[in-house]
Amino acid sequence: MSLTPPSAELPSDVVEVELSDDYESLAMDACQLLSGTDARFFVSGFGQEAWPVSVSYDLSSVIEQLPEAIDSLRSGRSAEIDFYGQGIERRLTFVPAGDTTEIRCSSGTAWRPDPDVDVLSRTAALDLLTGLAGDFGAALRRAAPELAMRTPFGTW
Repeated sequence: MSLTPPSAELPSDVVEVELSDDYESLAMDACQLLSGTDARFFVSGFGQEAWPVSVSYDLSSVIEQLPEAIDSLRSGRSAEIDFYGQGIERRLTFVPAGDTTEIRCSSGTAWRPDPDVDVLSRTAALDLLTGLAGDFGAALRRAAPELAMRTPFGTW
């Protein structure tokens, strides 16, 4: 999972929309703004080179779940990232075991992951999620610097 930041800042009149203080709504607002740029969300693996994901909806759903997933992995607990959007409907389950993390992919559509399990080092699995958070923070700093300072994005 990665996010390519936009090439330019959004015009200030676009960013002046009323943003929510609720984290999930703020994540949706931020992704909606990024979808108006040339930012690109990329996910691959489990037998598919490029998953059919969008910035506005799929990235938003992942960003909503990201802080909890990162906290869980850091604490040695299992975590999930659910791509629940219609048409993609996939769930990644991260299961730490010692120095490794098993990532299981399940599908709610006719698409089937092949393989359905990948094993990464515990560090690499955490880097995957924290890397996406960093990409998101960088994208917001480029597109909407004031929004990028909002919690928790300012620490990403």
